[in-house]
Amino acid sequence: MKKRHYAWVICLCGLWLFVCNMGLCSNILSVYLPFIEAGGLSDSMGSAILSIRCLFSFAVTFLVELYYRKLSLRRGILLASLIGAASAVVYSIGGSALVYYTGAALGGIAYGLGAIYPVSLLLSNWFHTHRGLALGVSSAGSGVSVMVFSPLVSALVLRYSLRTTFLLQAAFMLVSAVGVFLLLRDDPAQKGLRPFGEGGAGDARTREKEGPEGLPKLVLWMLAGMMLLVGGAGQAFSGHLSVLARSCGYSVKVAATVVSLQGTVLVCSKFLSGGLADRFGSKRCTSLLMVLFILGCAAVQLMNGVSLFWCFAPVCFMGFGASVYNVGPPLWAGDLSNRAGYPKLLKWLQIFYNLGGILFSAVPGIIADHTGEYKSSYLLIAAMMLLSLTILRWSYWRGLKKA
Repeated sequence: MKKRHYAWVICLCGLWLFVCNMGLCSNILSVYLPFIEAGGLSDSMGSAILSIRCLFSFAVTFLVELYYRKLSLRRGILLASLIGAASAVVYSIGGSALVYYTGAALGGIAYGLGAIYPVSLLLSNWFHTHRGLALGVSSAGSGVSVMVFSPLVSALVLRYSLRTTFLLQAAFMLVSAVGVFLLLRDDPAQKGLRPFGEGGAGDARTREKEGPEGLPKLVLWMLAGMMLLVGGAGQAFSGHLSVLARSCGYSVKVAATVVSLQGTVLVCSKFLSGGLADRFGSKRCTSLLMVLFILGCAAVQLMNGVSLFWCFAPVCFMGFGASVYNVGPPLWAGDLSNRAGYPKLLKWLQIFYNLGGILFSAVPGIIADHTGEYKSSYLLIAAMMLLSLTILRWSYWRGLKKA
């Protein structure tokens, strides 16, 4: 039997990093939020937890290149993962908004340092071909965390307590951090290997020597504006699914199922979209994902507190399209830059993605404080994504026409 290339072990490590440092530090907060708010926090204060997480993710993005240059990918990932486990310990203390905000700050640091950026660099080092597929598999971890942990968290909180659930999460993240550290290697040379697929026919993203040396400033700033919109829409959409369902009249159990369903669809989407990007190109694949997401946001207006179909159907469309938030930026950076410029462009996109989350993630909660509903926020999110799609298509045309 042919031995599997160790690159696929690295890919699975990336998946686990997305489970812990993105899923458990960020996405799963949507399930915790109703229980936290039940302890005395308002809608705005609950949404502020998401905003603070985004703020610290944004802040550390400026340092991420230097951080990994000093520590190496392997050691830097370990430290970021330990910070993520510490955030769950702080959450377990609870009792006041300040404690939750501190936990959110630590979770934001873990998210900013330990997820998309290092995993994208690892896969760039280890995969010469099939990078889209590898990225899809790894980034599926954020959906796996939502799919698996959403019903589990809800059940544990209802059976035991919020504090116990957070402590169990911290233990899981600590064990995961050590396990990933033992398996990870920064580069194939450390295992006496060459990158997966090196010397093969290549795929749609093998363009390092042909890509542009640098993008025009106008394109860079248009991409920055696009990532503000994408980041704002992504953080707001995922962080408020549970309270959206509750505000429409659905039960706590249905609200938890909504988040879990979104995670399940997201996992399937990431596996599929990575392979489609390899085969048909990143621009076409991610454009389709954006269109599906827009349709899902529009269908939210039909949620009525009674029909499970009109509760779950919009979530399926949004969940499938939402893979663009994780899969898109590394693919766009790979298409619009050469190998030398890839880390810088990826960092640029991540900075504005996180900034968008800061600026917009609390807006649905603020709107809900005044209107008592979240549906109108999803129309705004749809408009943001439509504008993002327009900018993306223009950036490919303008950025690659001289490549």
